[in-house]
Amino acid sequence: MLDRMMPPVDQNSALFLDIDGTLLDMARTPEAVAVPDGLRSALTTLRGALRGALAFVSGRSLTAIDRLFAPLTVPAIGCHGVEVRSVEGVVRTLAGPVAAPVRELLQRLVDAHPGTLLEDKIYTLALHYRLAPEALPELEAALKTHRAVFEAGNVILQPGKSVIEIKPRGIDKGVGLRALLREPPFKDRVPVFGGDDTTDMDVFQILPELGGTSFSVGRRFEGVDYHFSSPRAVRQWLARLAERGIAP
Repeated sequence: MLDRMMPPVDQNSALFLDIDGTLLDMARTPEAVAVPDGLRSALTTLRGALRGALAFVSGRSLTAIDRLFAPLTVPAIGCHGVEVRSVEGVVRTLAGPVAAPVRELLQRLVDAHPGTLLEDKIYTLALHYRLAPEALPELEAALKTHRAVFEAGNVILQPGKSVIEIKPRGIDKGVGLRALLREPPFKDRVPVFGGDDTTDMDVFQILPELGGTSFSVGRRFEGVDYHFSSPRAVRQWLARLAERGIAP
């Protein structure tokens, strides 16, 4: 059942959507996540109604996003804000690749903890422990012990849903969203953003100053305007928007 309170979206809106846990249901591994039937069609319709002002905002790389949603390609913010792709398809990177010592350290940790997975996205890393939750205390202790490596590599650690993200200091999804909002067709529109995890807080926190609207999925975050119970509810809302059209 659709949630009663729906975020307002009209032709002056710019729709920014997190992917995993917001649009799509979580899975045991990132590769196991699937796009349900009808979602690509709804997103394509909404992109047209918003004159192109629809974008993904994700921790995934742009390459992984495109592979997941193929043949649909839209503007996107990948790797937690490092990669920014415009409506024309031009890609900017706001930071360099993760330093080799950081990558090597994370790989050693994964090798030492069966069931964990290192997702290498070049500009960011993701240490997944969904299949080995018992490893978390040892992982956290090891990461704390090696914090000098992260400081030297100018990266920070950010926990998420059964994952620890390693990303460049000073770059986040909010930085990427601001970058897209400076470009057409997003410029001078009202941003509407949805997310489900702590990594989305960087966007939730800046939306009030941007005059935007936010919604969370699953978990309720303080200060967020609207809430959906699940990604399925979000997909139903998007399908209804696409079917009924976006009012001027």
